[in-house]
Amino acid sequence: MQQWLKYSIGAHSGLLLGMGLGRFSYTPIIPMLIQSNHFTPAETGYIGAINLSGYIFGALLLPKLRNWSSEPELIRACFVVGLIALFASIAPLGFFWLAFWRFCLGVLVAIIMILCIAYVTKFAPRKRLALATSISFTGVGAGVLISSSILPFLLKFGLEWAWAGSAFIGLFTTIVGLLCWKGAPNLEASISLNKATQQKLSNSGRKLVLVQALFSIGLIPHSIYWVDYLVRDLGNPIELGSIQWVLVGVGGLIGTFLWGKLADRIGLNISLVLVFVALALSAITPIILTSIMALTLSSLLFGSQPGSAAIIAGRAQFAAGKHAMLKLWRYMVLAVGFSQILGGFFLVTLFNLTGNYTLIFAIGGTAFAIATTICCTLPRVRQK
Repeated sequence: MQQWLKYSIGAHSGLLLGMGLGRFSYTPIIPMLIQSNHFTPAETGYIGAINLSGYIFGALLLPKLRNWSSEPELIRACFVVGLIALFASIAPLGFFWLAFWRFCLGVLVAIIMILCIAYVTKFAPRKRLALATSISFTGVGAGVLISSSILPFLLKFGLEWAWAGSAFIGLFTTIVGLLCWKGAPNLEASISLNKATQQKLSNSGRKLVLVQALFSIGLIPHSIYWVDYLVRDLGNPIELGSIQWVLVGVGGLIGTFLWGKLADRIGLNISLVLVFVALALSAITPIILTSIMALTLSSLLFGSQPGSAAIIAGRAQFAAGKHAMLKLWRYMVLAVGFSQILGGFFLVTLFNLTGNYTLIFAIGGTAFAIATTICCTLPRVRQK
């Protein structure tokens, strides 16, 4: 197996564990957590926001961790600790217990995101860059699809069964990930990298940081409230909410791959604009139309969001170069973290005060629309 493909599969496994299971497997469980009186609607929202807030702590902690350990060892440690967190979530020990372990998963996914994508963009050939990042980010969609296919069935036997199902999927993912990252070299923060860290970000780099921040805000409504909106606000059965979450996973797998192929064909810039237009539609459509077709379209388009992250990662490599990519990508992850803390707690608190899903999804759609406008101003790059 070629080295770049091995690291892409390793990154795929990491994002499946940390984001597909660590973040998005929580969403379809929320209605059951509320209906079974395990948590109040406010508590479920805050657990989701706490999970998102862990992202910033992981990004801030990473430089210290890199002084203590090599990058491959850190990635493998994230797999192990992430698996422990998934199994710990099974225990019904209350709000603070679950919030702590979901926070840990948020921390780990930031470390996985920064390091794994840095490897992928460094070792992938330029003509395979969009494909390599797409393989990596399909891990998010795979996690959503697998967990959403299994969790509704397991929920019939109780919440503990659903948590256990997510954990055992994580066990298999961890085994694959540990094998992929076995024997990986260090990223080697060379003299050129040290010099790069002293340089200011380019104008394109600053725009991509802002785009990434807006991207993370736009994701919050679907990430926390999509299934809850479908079930408790629109009055649909939980089975329909589960099916729509399966479609989010389908969009994550198929959509991310298609966005990657499109980026290789028409270029990163144009495809980045198109994917943000699609994401804006995913947030705005369900507050205008509530037919099954409209909801399905929203699920599929939102599910394809890892394709945006993959294209942004590829475009960032051109903005920073291979040696400075780690610095720019860390800034972008920090932007995501700050946005998720501020946006996550703001939107959850806003919803708790108003109970208005329309307002929450409108804010998400506006964030995507602004990001689309910024992407239109990025200079073109040569990919081949």
